[in-house]
Amino acid sequence: MTTRVHQSLPNFSPAPLRPWLAAVMAGLSLLGFAGSAQALSPQEAALLADYQRILPRLLHNPFGVPIYVHSQEQGEQLTAEVYGQVDYPLQRIKAALAEPSGWCELLALNLNVKACVHERSAERQWVTLYMGRKFYQLPEEAYQVRYRFQADASTAGYFEESLFATDGPLGTGDYRILLQAVSIPDGTLIHIRSAYRSSITSRTATAVYLATLGRGKIGFSSDGVDGDGRPRYVEGVRGIIERNTMRHYLALQAVLETWELPAKDRFEAGMQRWFALTERYRPQLYEIDREEYMQAKRREYLNQLHLQDAKTTQAPGQ
Repeated sequence: MTTRVHQSLPNFSPAPLRPWLAAVMAGLSLLGFAGSAQALSPQEAALLADYQRILPRLLHNPFGVPIYVHSQEQGEQLTAEVYGQVDYPLQRIKAALAEPSGWCELLALNLNVKACVHERSAERQWVTLYMGRKFYQLPEEAYQVRYRFQADASTAGYFEESLFATDGPLGTGDYRILLQAVSIPDGTLIHIRSAYRSSITSRTATAVYLATLGRGKIGFSSDGVDGDGRPRYVEGVRGIIERNTMRHYLALQAVLETWELPAKDRFEAGMQRWFALTERYRPQLYEIDREEYMQAKRREYLNQLHLQDAKTTQAPGQ
């Protein structure tokens, strides 16, 4: 099988970082972190080093906002990453995602998420996504992916959480959603990575989709320019995972923008904001009109609340 790689970034695991940590620290001093660089963890230093490297792309890109998207396909493994700079302090992100319930409020904004519930069992916390089509669906008509929630790191200047699922539909697996955030002089840098392992069955189903409903749909990264000098955006499976990862990023942005509202008003406001944000990227993200999205999400959110109530009621007897 042909391996295709697009702008790979270094692994963020601690061990490989140490040989070049000194070089990272030197670069960070240029960004205004000279006084505290020596206290940074390898993961925090790596994310700040990424910021230094991609800053020109954040400032100058076809979208006119500080984001950078890239993806890669290596055999059965698909990965997409979104980097974005927001004006909100790191503390707001920590508050919004302090518990798994925050992930459900965020992920439920995605039009393909029909419901999200969280629970605790066996000293672990879990987030279950009910994934379906773009239109309204009952949770029992969707397929479930159960993620293990993990709070990886939280310091004064850095935050990291992740969701991991061993199995998914159609023989897929190794699902992971990683969120990292680090304080920078002009706000916070957010990094979201989505990844999963495909299967023969899923690749067959995806090929049918790309030949029909998904024909011509594009992603956010480009592999060059066309004859008129315009970006030639990726398509295919990389386009799919880039769009899904961007939807997660925009959901987080919507949550941050509506965080100061009363809790009872946040989801409604978040829906409106999420749809407005996706409209900025209409060539990539448009699927249904605003009213259809809002009506479906209101019903699906009620279903989610009922599922969560049932899960919470069941928990003491588990």
